[in-house]
Amino acid sequence: MNYPVWELAMGGGVLIAIVSILHVFVSHFAVGGGLWLVWTEIRSRRTGDDRLRDSVKHHSRFFLLLTLVFGAISGVGIWFTIALVSPQAISNLVHAYVWGWAMEWVFFFVEIGAALVYYYGWERLDRRTHEIMGWIYFIAAFMSLVIINGIITFMLTPGGWLENHGFWTGFFNPTYFPATAIRTFGSFAIAGIFTLLTATWLARDEFRARLVRWNALWVIVPLVGVALSAVWYRAQVPAWDEALLGAIVVLPLVARLFQLGLVVTAVLALFPLLLPKLWGRAPAVVLVLAGLATMGAGEWLREAGRKPYTIHGYLYSTGMRVEQRAEFAENGMAAGTKWLSPAGATDTVRRGRDLYLAWCQPCHTETGYNGLVPYLAHWDEQTLTSLLPRLEHMRALMPPWYGTEDENAALAAYLLSRTPAAKTTLPDDPVAGGRRAFDLSCGLCHTTSGYRALAESFAGMDTAEIDEFLDETGDMADGMPAYYGTGRERELLVAHLEALGVAASEGSE
Repeated sequence: MNYPVWELAMGGGVLIAIVSILHVFVSHFAVGGGLWLVWTEIRSRRTGDDRLRDSVKHHSRFFLLLTLVFGAISGVGIWFTIALVSPQAISNLVHAYVWGWAMEWVFFFVEIGAALVYYYGWERLDRRTHEIMGWIYFIAAFMSLVIINGIITFMLTPGGWLENHGFWTGFFNPTYFPATAIRTFGSFAIAGIFTLLTATWLARDEFRARLVRWNALWVIVPLVGVALSAVWYRAQVPAWDEALLGAIVVLPLVARLFQLGLVVTAVLALFPLLLPKLWGRAPAVVLVLAGLATMGAGEWLREAGRKPYTIHGYLYSTGMRVEQRAEFAENGMAAGTKWLSPAGATDTVRRGRDLYLAWCQPCHTETGYNGLVPYLAHWDEQTLTSLLPRLEHMRALMPPWYGTEDENAALAAYLLSRTPAAKTTLPDDPVAGGRRAFDLSCGLCHTTSGYRALAESFAGMDTAEIDEFLDETGDMADGMPAYYGTGRERELLVAHLEALGVAASEGSE
């Protein structure tokens, strides 16, 4: 680990995602599972079912180990990784919501105490006191969810906070209540998922069949609430219109994964509801994985929807605040980079590396997730240098870059130093080659028929007109770079654009 920059081949965002999704899945189990414990315990006493009470008791050990041990460790892991990958973001969250975090920690300590008393009090506490401890645990766990959800949703939809920076204004933001509903129903479903898993350790008999059917209801019924709350949530994020979904390529895919995950999880949960005696460990594990994938897709959707910000409209993913744009535009990026190597004063490539680590690495890797090399392998210095000042206009919704001429040259020199000396050629197939030529130039900012659609723009244009158009791209708008493709790339791109124009013409007839 290097201070102050943490270099990860896999990408800091990927590590955060892995740690966070696992933690969030378990932390939601901590909420819903708490209600399952006390509710099912009460049910066992009211029906006089001692086997059900013993089952709840045994499940509480699994619950305690998973939520308090793994949950606590992974929670610390989130703070550790985020603080290293995105220190400016964590600083802003702490300063804006220090009292929110303080309240959450109070409820978290109550959770720990109540969970321990509940587990060790099965034979030591009277019935009423033991049930009260279970309710205290659930209420404290639920309040932790309520508070953290306010901070998480604020990052995507800060609402009026951008004007007044008020604690409660940002807390009760536009997506707060629908997100609270999703997470609450989701926590109950996850409780059912895990109890369906632990039930497979019981002997196959009529009691296990009854317990399995009861647990399956905890999955199916809350999933209806999750689906309805998701529709409500979607309506509160107007920025997620079809154009933006086309701009952020991954969003439609992740949205479909979330929807598919809900369906698959519900279908799998119907198995133990309808055929409880056939329920076994293998399908239970598959159900857990399906639930985890659904949760992961939901978290990924929310995170991707913030691009290019960490706090929407306030803090870019690079750590630059929106209010600092004018300052960076005047002074350049190096002036706002605290950690620059002394060697960068005389070594252009080293200076470029420092700028890459400070401003590119928060979102990109060289060859891994969001890797740059696949694009750089086709670009030359002229192309790359022309693109850097226009990053915020790209379809991927990147933060702005205000490098000086020297800084642009330094960053380009470093990035190009990471690519092979011989540039990668395009596919020989004209169709595939044309599509790739489009992706490497026009596709950085446009789509063919969605976000900033280009197809209709070339309707009726012939080869000569499109070729002339490419010569003029650098003069059309500040956000549009000049075209610097090689002869073969240009030939393939012109043919591809002409084909798009023909298709658009035929479609309009």
